[in-house]
Amino acid sequence: MLKAMNLHTCRRAFFFCALLFGVFSSAHGQIVLANYSTNNPVKIMAIGDSITDDCEYNGAWRAYLQPLLDNSGYPFTFVGRNHSNPSAGFTKTAHEGYCGSVIAPPGVLTYSVYSYAGTNVDLQYIVPDALAANTPDLILLLIGANDIGRGRDPGQVASNDLPHLLDTIFSIAPNVNIICCKITSLDNAMIAGLNYGQYSGNVYKYNAYLQAVINQRRALGQKVSLADMFSVVNPTTMIGGDHLHPNPAGLQAIAQEFFTRIQAITVTTNQFTTTLIHGGDSWKYNDTGVDLGTNWSQTNYDDSAWGSGPARLGYGDSTTVTTVGYGGNTTNRNMTTYFRHLIVVPNHGVITNLQYRLLRVDGGVAYLDGLEAFRSNMPGGPIVYTNAAAAALVGFDPSYTYYPTNIATPNPISGTNIIAVEVHKISPSKASMGFDMELIGMGYYIPSPAISVNGGNVLLTWPVNSSASFSVYAASDVTSGNWTNTSATIQTNGGQVTATLPLSSATQFFRLQP
Repeated sequence: MLKAMNLHTCRRAFFFCALLFGVFSSAHGQIVLANYSTNNPVKIMAIGDSITDDCEYNGAWRAYLQPLLDNSGYPFTFVGRNHSNPSAGFTKTAHEGYCGSVIAPPGVLTYSVYSYAGTNVDLQYIVPDALAANTPDLILLLIGANDIGRGRDPGQVASNDLPHLLDTIFSIAPNVNIICCKITSLDNAMIAGLNYGQYSGNVYKYNAYLQAVINQRRALGQKVSLADMFSVVNPTTMIGGDHLHPNPAGLQAIAQEFFTRIQAITVTTNQFTTTLIHGGDSWKYNDTGVDLGTNWSQTNYDDSAWGSGPARLGYGDSTTVTTVGYGGNTTNRNMTTYFRHLIVVPNHGVITNLQYRLLRVDGGVAYLDGLEAFRSNMPGGPIVYTNAAAAALVGFDPSYTYYPTNIATPNPISGTNIIAVEVHKISPSKASMGFDMELIGMGYYIPSPAISVNGGNVLLTWPVNSSASFSVYAASDVTSGNWTNTSATIQTNGGQVTATLPLSSATQFFRLQP
């Protein structure tokens, strides 16, 4: 919503008084790209284990990330003490990846890696050395597969070891941004004769703990965010024969996910990407087993009596954070549970595309401001309370995957909006149900209001705003409160509104008012 602004003209000089909007300022936890150039690039440090190092593929996912950033106008360089071999399109080869690395001591290797003894190949030992050599603006931290695959407790790793590493990083580089990662699947993984696959169930727990840790730290103002490598790397088609290391398609998917998350913490002067809903955020929910019809997804629906809690919401699963009811009958559980969440588009921004990432057990239908946006694993036709999901979840890890859907919004959205989701089970006897969602918005900035003089006229311009019409009011004293509608001539052209007023020799203040 465009807010009121004051525009001041005087006899011999003209002063522009623009409303400052939050998206153009350096919001906490964001990288302002205007502060960087080819001579002062964003310094990115890639830290991790063999998925970041060159153990399987030279350059790993870093070789795929460089062109994504280069082709999108990011002035950046990778920093680190280790180097891959350069190749076409991959010239920024520095990194801090260490094959076999774990997060916390002791290291698990019997051989040295980049001059570190095997028992010291852990990031709590290595990272202080890395940061002594280079101070990055952004750290991409992909780690944890060896910790979990070696049987370390997922709660200890995610809630103690990783936070200790984050504290170490911030103590040395307090201004750095960090993007942490959910780890990829370990189903059937065998590494050097070690059966990582026997601990594959702990991957879900680790990722759930990690999501909670990152949300807590972000709420406290730390510059941390989370990328979801588990969902974007398909374990059937994007992981190699050892069932741990991503193949080139998987490495490309990792690069794309990092790119999306980098965009979401970057401020530019035109387009923007922003995370509107984080995984693990709190949702309102209705678990009463009552058919709510269709009004429940509308913006004006009263959900004040609904329950609320952080995701994952559901029951019958060890990663559930908020347990919802199912009706009390284990052979006839509620078929449908309803969820609602407000989203607020950043000031002076308009969303044109939404990337939904939906975790649903078993199927779901999502609505934006009361209109269906998409459905996932649901039948066609009208949706009713008794609908079952279209198919049972099968294959690798379907209950823990966030399924993506990219949608161009029919009408650009701004301000406050409502996301509503209904989750349907495959069968009333199924013992589990789960829900979570991430929502990433992409759009553009609306130009700031402006004032100019053309001959004997004052021209006031502001962007078209679909949610309100404005009139121009004038006063000779901004403190008097005596504002008068100027009845100015107003024209719209190319998304800009222009009001034309005669230039006065007296001091004048102008205000836009709905």
